[in-house]
Amino acid sequence: MKILKIVLETVNIHEMKKFYTETLEMPIVREKQSFFTVRAGHSLITFQQTNSVEAPFYHFALKTSLSFYDYMFKKLSDLKVNILPNSDGELSGYWKGKQVYFTDPDGNIVEILEREIPESDEQSGWVDVCEVGLPSDNVEDMSKFLSSIKNINRPESDIFRFYGDETGNFVLVKEGRHWYPTDRPATIHPIIVEVEGDQYQELKHPILPITVKVKKPWSSTLPVVQMRIARPTDQLDKVIDFYEAGLGLKRVGEFWDHDGYDGVMFGLPDKNYHLEFTSHVSGTPCPAPTKDNLLVLYLPNWEVITDVANRLEKMGYPEVEAENPYWGDDSITIEDPDGWRVVLFCSTGL
Repeated sequence: MKILKIVLETVNIHEMKKFYTETLEMPIVREKQSFFTVRAGHSLITFQQTNSVEAPFYHFALKTSLSFYDYMFKKLSDLKVNILPNSDGELSGYWKGKQVYFTDPDGNIVEILEREIPESDEQSGWVDVCEVGLPSDNVEDMSKFLSSIKNINRPESDIFRFYGDETGNFVLVKEGRHWYPTDRPATIHPIIVEVEGDQYQELKHPILPITVKVKKPWSSTLPVVQMRIARPTDQLDKVIDFYEAGLGLKRVGEFWDHDGYDGVMFGLPDKNYHLEFTSHVSGTPCPAPTKDNLLVLYLPNWEVITDVANRLEKMGYPEVEAENPYWGDDSITIEDPDGWRVVLFCSTGL
């Protein structure tokens, strides 16, 4: 279970940014006034500003090589970062490799684990986030919530267990159990975790502020986990009406007045593959380049195709003749408000 990204809340966004970029040497990937994202090898870590008075309390672990572990341990010691002694009073312990615990400016318990890593990762410093703590009021129920995600670990107790595999784990603990190596009890706070899996899923806990997103990469050479086709328009309301009310796509995201942009995303069929339409305050016309620039949707039911076509025709978007004769049979072609064409093709696909 490769951990792709974790999203945590913070009350000290400026101190946290300084700590993670300067002390832990993680490069900034993206930042705004209310959040920042850093890269820890193959994983991303986002901290979002919260209005809570008390800092949230999280635990996660970072994997690295022996050489970078030694370098970082010395740096943390020299900078007098709060390194936490283990049960034997040692600052640097050993569990399948060297390990050290310390706290960040919010008081989160961060762990560094030294492991054997591929040569390709040897020079990169951090390898990834390999553990994320998920406190809950019932560890068994949390395991059931995660049951669609691969797990090779056996339950250790009803208050603690690892859930995942050799590449990454959730650390499931009962709320109130202390986080090793401290006596601070685990508490529940909003968290989003994105992991790699066999199929796209979005698991939202029905009670707790916990979301787990599972994303499937395309291939090892191009490990894309999400695809967006984006297009500007100067008539966003009409485009939304066409694709949502007319075509019947589901809206999976939207934003308004973001640096002058408005935008809406439609799933194909979900966030994993989606269309985005944006509009800028200064105007962003986007006429179709040709009549053969197409969005082709394969539907095996001709009655559904005619129902959609009839609905769009009543909205003012009648069928048009296809530029390519191939789309003339068993399909209906319709132009959207900007002249871009959608083909409803009666087929089960390739």
